[in-house]
Amino acid sequence: MQTLLFIWDWLKSSPFAFSLLAVVFMLFTAFVTAIICKLFLLGLVRRFILHSHKHDPLDKDMRVARRLTNIIPVVTFYFLSRLIPGLPPGLQEAISTICGVLFIINATMLINELLDITNTTYIRRHGEKAHSIKGYVQIGKIIVSSIATILVIATLSNKSPVIIISSLGAVAAVLMLVFQHTLTSLVANIQVSSSNVIQTGDWIEIAHGEISGEVVDIALHTITIRNWDNTLSRVPTKNLITETYTNWQPMFSSGGRRIKRSFFVDQSSVTFADTALLERLTALSPEKYVGLKEYLSKKMATLSDEQLSHHGITNLGLFRKYLLEYLKGREDIRKDMYLVVRQLSPTSEGLPIEIYCFSSNVFWENYEETQSEIFEYMYATARYFSLGIYQKPSGTDVSNMLPK
Repeated sequence: MQTLLFIWDWLKSSPFAFSLLAVVFMLFTAFVTAIICKLFLLGLVRRFILHSHKHDPLDKDMRVARRLTNIIPVVTFYFLSRLIPGLPPGLQEAISTICGVLFIINATMLINELLDITNTTYIRRHGEKAHSIKGYVQIGKIIVSSIATILVIATLSNKSPVIIISSLGAVAAVLMLVFQHTLTSLVANIQVSSSNVIQTGDWIEIAHGEISGEVVDIALHTITIRNWDNTLSRVPTKNLITETYTNWQPMFSSGGRRIKRSFFVDQSSVTFADTALLERLTALSPEKYVGLKEYLSKKMATLSDEQLSHHGITNLGLFRKYLLEYLKGREDIRKDMYLVVRQLSPTSEGLPIEIYCFSSNVFWENYEETQSEIFEYMYATARYFSLGIYQKPSGTDVSNMLPK
């Protein structure tokens, strides 16, 4: 007992030794508190806060528990400094400042973790192609970090946060100049997210950067696109407000993908139809193209060769009508959407015949197969109408014209 009294008297007579011993005691207590939190806090977070299963594959439980484990020892250290009598006022003020800064930093990191967990949980429940909230989460992080910065400055300077905020008005112009890209991206992200023009999983195409692929991430500053060659492109969010792009996703939703291609007919092969051509086409036309078959039979029965020329019935006109009936007979062509076979303005390469229709196969492989079948059939049947498909002379053509 006398030894303890002696030690106590010596500590009271030596403020430095007393303060050092008190700090060591508070650090030890905070360390023990951190160990206890690591052992028991994870279960409490899982059961009462996040309500998640023990075998949840996400590490959100550990992340929240780790942030709470960093906060509780700081709070313990601060309150112990208030409970131990005899500490110098300067030491108490320094402890209050340090603990306040550490508390603000750890609380900010905890809130940011909760925001990340909110985004992860949202994606997990609604799927990756749901409306992205990552931009809003990042905006929330910026706001929380800004408030935390103001509180840290106020704590270190021992001034009211209102004074710090009012003093920022003098440097607002400088801050806007420094963070102009962030502010522009902030406004652009809000516009993109609120208007639902782009969502994760959409197929977009930006001609300026030769970018075409699937949107895999929508962040505050950039939008990440996985191109069809498996490369990644990052586009500033503000570019989707200021530049032109194409979102192909509504095409998938409509159930019809447009076919808009043309081929060239040799203009010298366009002639008036005669009865011989009609007879040949009547035998060629399948029974399922009833409309064309009836049309040809009627013309053969009522018009002579001279009358056919007088009425302006050409082999090209019959070919267009034949193609139109052919497209109407295909099950993979939408009948409730535009279906047109037309000719465009003549060019030096021939007379363009354009096919404008919509395929019910919206996915790329099936769509290309449908488109290929249609044009292969057109190339094969054009000769039955005495029409020539134009192409520029090749080396073989030149060789055939040379004398042997």
